[in-house]
Amino acid sequence: MKMCIDDLHKTYQFCKTTGKFKEKKIDLELIKSLTLVAVKCLEFIKEKSKNIPPDSTDWTFVFRDYYESLRGLIEAYLLFEGIEADNHQCKNAYICFKHPEMELDWEFLEMVRLKRNAINYRGQLLQYADWKIFKLKLELHISALRTEITEKLKNS
Repeated sequence: MKMCIDDLHKTYQFCKTTGKFKEKKIDLELIKSLTLVAVKCLEFIKEKSKNIPPDSTDWTFVFRDYYESLRGLIEAYLLFEGIEADNHQCKNAYICFKHPEMELDWEFLEMVRLKRNAINYRGQLLQYADWKIFKLKLELHISALRTEITEKLKNS
């Protein structure tokens, strides 16, 4: 599953110099709402996935919903800093570049972004074996973001 992953620093600089990062008013209600949607989406898809047979390509949609939850949490986190970005790659670059202490894996975030694009734009389908490759790291990234957002909301 070799993919060409762009360099984090170059991507961050490109996003910055081309105006992909935008200032946005810090909106705690929007942060709460985005976080709630991400959490509800995960609860829903976890329940649904219990009935998906291993040989089904419906694992594609489990992956995509996990990705959307992850993306929503990244968006919510960036809002604490009054930042939004024009695309998923720039959002990933911002959070990884500005917050190395969170230990989010830039290459992994890019890999799942590219896989999601292959699903949405090229009609690629996933099997259970494909999903298993991504599941644990998706859950770890989601958990880290949820923890950080919860902490920031408590202190806001």
